[in-house]
Amino acid sequence: MKKHGFTLIELMIVVAIIGILAAVAIPAFLRYVQKSKTIEAENNIRKIYDGEVAYYQDERATLGGTYVTRAFTNAGPSPATIPPSGTKGGTAASFDGDDWKRISFAVDGPVLYMYRVSAGGTGTTSSFTANAIGNQDGDSNYSTFLRTGAVDASGNIIGGGGLYKANELE
Repeated sequence: MKKHGFTLIELMIVVAIIGILAAVAIPAFLRYVQKSKTIEAENNIRKIYDGEVAYYQDERATLGGTYVTRAFTNAGPSPATIPPSGTKGGTAASFDGDDWKRISFAVDGPVLYMYRVSAGGTGTTSSFTANAIGNQDGDSNYSTFLRTGAVDASGNIIGGGGLYKANELE
């Protein structure tokens, strides 16, 4: 007569293997989910940068026909505060102000980060910094994404060194 089934040792080995796999896979999965949320900030900073460049390059005049000196524009902060602990904050209406419209920037709904553009100077002394600040894990550390732009003496826009990230998974 043959016995069917597994011995206690075989079952314990299977449980140990599953435990080891879970110990490795779950943190990796959670980190992957957290990393995927940073894509929002990266994409929006890119859109803001492109909008600032287009705004600067656009020729503007007053109603009287006077040429307006080229400059970047300030925008935000939107939403007004940093959304808490990985939750979405604000609404699409948070980005309906004229400041965001000038650079053709809008979002479809609530966001995970607070966005702001700080600009200064005119003409060849113009510069701006676009940043996103968020807190994915609810601690006292914040993730920061920023990109700068400036105009050189020849009037060319210099895009900084690309996107700067600090504590991106915070």
